[in-house]
Order: sequence, then C-alpha cells, then structure tokens
Amino acid sequence: MYNYFMLIGIIYDEIELKTAKNGNKYVNIPLVVSRGFKNSNGEYDADFFHIFVWEALADLVSENFKKGSKIGIKGRIQSKWSTTPDEKSYNAYNLIAERLIYFDAKDSVEEYEGKIHVTPSEETPEELKD
Repeated sequence: MYNYFMLIGIIYDEIELKTAKNGNKYVNIPLVVSRGFKNSNGEYDADFFHIFVWEALADLVSENFKKGSKIGIKGRIQSKWSTTPDEKSYNAYNLIAERLIYFDAKDSVEEYEGKIHVTPSEETPEELKD
C-alpha cells in the first residue's frame, strides 16, 4: 500500500512558524494549484490547499519560502476522526509534506475579486505553465 500526493503550486499567503501544544514546530503552507483545463466560461480555475510541514523541514520553509514562491511538494495524506460540537463524527484529512522542491520562477500572484490569479513569467518552463 502506498499513500502520497504530489502538487506543484504557488504559495499565496505569508508563512508563519508555529509551535504545537506538544512543542513540535510546524508551518502551514497555503498553496494554490491551477487546474490544467478551462472551465465552462473558458477560464482556468485553481484549487487551494493547506500543507502541514513539521520540525526541521518547517524551519527550512519558514526561513526560505515566501508568498509567491513556486514549489513542488510530495507528501502523505493523514486522516483523523473528529467530532463537531453537536457530537457528529466526521473524517478530516491533513496533507503532510515530506519533500519540497523550490522552483525559482518569477510568476506573479495577484488577488482580484476574491480570487487568486497566477500569471506565469517568460522564465517559467513550458511544462509548468497551465
């Protein structure tokens, strides 16, 4: 059995190093990933993810990555049963990063009308453009 995900996207918000209740350091990477096809309006949509990064890797991310950085992430999906205040159970999923790749592309990330828009630069490799 194998549990993993791979994403390439743009960090769309600032990253902050935090400490969990047990003392472990972590960051939560806000990642936007453009879809590789147009919707019915002829526009590209995007998906938004929050990826958890722990301990030494979290230090590396907080020191070197910033809003607008293009990164690749390989990690695992972790499920966890939780309960709502009204005692209903549900299964929540967390994306946990295990490997990171930094792409030094100079894409622009802009927000308009409540949406994030990613514009590839001329330096962005063709296979990474949507």
